[in-house]
Amino acid sequence: MQLNQAPVSLASQSGFTLLEVMVATFILAIGLLGIAGLHVVSLENTNGAYLRSQALMLSQDIVERMRSNPQQVAAGAFNQLNSNDIDTTIDKSCLSATTGCSYQQLATIDIAQWAQSIKTTNQSNVKQLLPNAVATVTKNSNGINFFDIKIEWQTKRWLHDEDGEQAFKRVNAKASYQVQVVIN
Repeated sequence: MQLNQAPVSLASQSGFTLLEVMVATFILAIGLLGIAGLHVVSLENTNGAYLRSQALMLSQDIVERMRSNPQQVAAGAFNQLNSNDIDTTIDKSCLSATTGCSYQQLATIDIAQWAQSIKTTNQSNVKQLLPNAVATVTKNSNGINFFDIKIEWQTKRWLHDEDGEQAFKRVNAKASYQVQVVIN
């Protein structure tokens, strides 16, 4: 058996041309840019969720401190707090005294520690739990122990450019977490 082979011409060869490879590479690059954009948005949302969880932790901290000292809640020690106005120097001498601390001293220590946790930076001294945070505790005037706890912090957001352009820009913004609680 003998095979008859016809000469192969260049026109009948199949394969990819340089133009096809360039088009495929361009389409792949567009797809990868889209994935990179989604990754950036995902990281920003993860950071936002982390900051909200820190605000939740700080608000729960003051609620638990208030619940552990109902005498000073009734006396009004927690009625109007602003983390910017609280002296964070803490006199803990009563903690080591044999007589212990009074309820008022404990409330003062609790409030100062709470404000300190909002204002201070982390161990490497580079960032706060919440950037530029301000926390307030306000008692409603309805006669019962009903408190509003609000924590605000600095963040960045993407906003639509209002100059008529179809673009988004990064701007500084305030984010907040607010909870209302009754302390019995």
